[in-house]
Amino acid sequence: MYHTVVLTAGISMFVGRNNVFAIHREDLPKIPVSLQDRLSTQEIQGQIDDWIDKLKPFFEQIKENHSRVSAEYSMVHTLKNQGKLGDRPLIIMFVTNTVGGYAGEKIHRELFEKQFQADVKVFYVDIHVDHPEDLNREIGEYMKKLAEALEAGEPNTTCFAPIGGYKVMTSFGYIVGSFLGYPTAYLHEDHQILHEIPPVPIQIDLEQIEHYTSLLRQCQADYVEIDNLGYDEKQFIKQFQSLFYVEDGWACLNPFGRFLFERTKYKHIFETKYLVSDQVRSFMKTSNPQSLFIKQQMRELVKKLQSGEARQNEIRHELDFATLERDKIQFHLYKGASNGRHVFRLAYRYDDKDDVLYANYVWLDHNRYEREASVGKGLYHPVSEFTDIAEREVMSKER
Repeated sequence: MYHTVVLTAGISMFVGRNNVFAIHREDLPKIPVSLQDRLSTQEIQGQIDDWIDKLKPFFEQIKENHSRVSAEYSMVHTLKNQGKLGDRPLIIMFVTNTVGGYAGEKIHRELFEKQFQADVKVFYVDIHVDHPEDLNREIGEYMKKLAEALEAGEPNTTCFAPIGGYKVMTSFGYIVGSFLGYPTAYLHEDHQILHEIPPVPIQIDLEQIEHYTSLLRQCQADYVEIDNLGYDEKQFIKQFQSLFYVEDGWACLNPFGRFLFERTKYKHIFETKYLVSDQVRSFMKTSNPQSLFIKQQMRELVKKLQSGEARQNEIRHELDFATLERDKIQFHLYKGASNGRHVFRLAYRYDDKDDVLYANYVWLDHNRYEREASVGKGLYHPVSEFTDIAEREVMSKER
């Protein structure tokens, strides 16, 4: 019995010619923008919300055409019909940060919540298939987030179905699933037959990499010119070709290489250290979905800080509170995302030299956040000593 379904969602809902919400149907309202456009402004988001409202009268057609909705819907519907889906399941969706991803997420959320009484969690990922360097980094991030979602469950009670989104998401999703021992569920909309592809064992002699920490860090950060490497380093890249992307005499870690070293005993080579206060740790112990959301958002914050592309009103949100005493502030305020039920706000400090994030105080309720942050709660001083959450998680598993 599956109590959790982890799936990647794409635009199959809108492109199948016979689907209920297919944009090719003449009787359906026309979508105002391209499905491939980036969800870059509030205006575009508003246009899509208005368009989805116009689709509401067509939701009744789903009852008679359940196989003509989407691959994602068909998967959950088939699990339910076969008695494999638990009551009030948790459905975790990974969608691209595009118009199609956003629209599909909104419709799927409504269907899953109303028809299957599901608790739906959604994570957006950036995938730029037309920019190889960006794609290499983004797929690595996607694999990392996907692994965290799968590690919150286990194969007997979690169905893993990377069936939507870009094909590269399905390919690398299968690698993540195999590495963690998950079979991959697949169902084609036309035949409605559920298949499970068994995981392929992934093994590598990790003892050999211990002497190449410096090279791995360089290849993780940027491209490295192979001609400038020593003989042993060149042989290492040649021996472990599955870990590297090599082109025109340059090499860097490919997404699988990044993922592998971030999920093994060598993950300390790259991993950001996350130190949390007792208050943050308490929130993370409440439930798996909430803990997953908090960890994903902290990772997103570090990504923004490291890239230098974050907006100041996101990572320095304390500047919007005129009531704060500036000379007392020891922690910045991060204005994160919403997962449909909770918001994410964090009082933090980041040490870029040692790559350490100090998470001092977290809010998941917006009203409480507005009350407490405006008077400096969590911003003026540490609320407790900080603990390395990675160490705590390892210790708890060993027990």
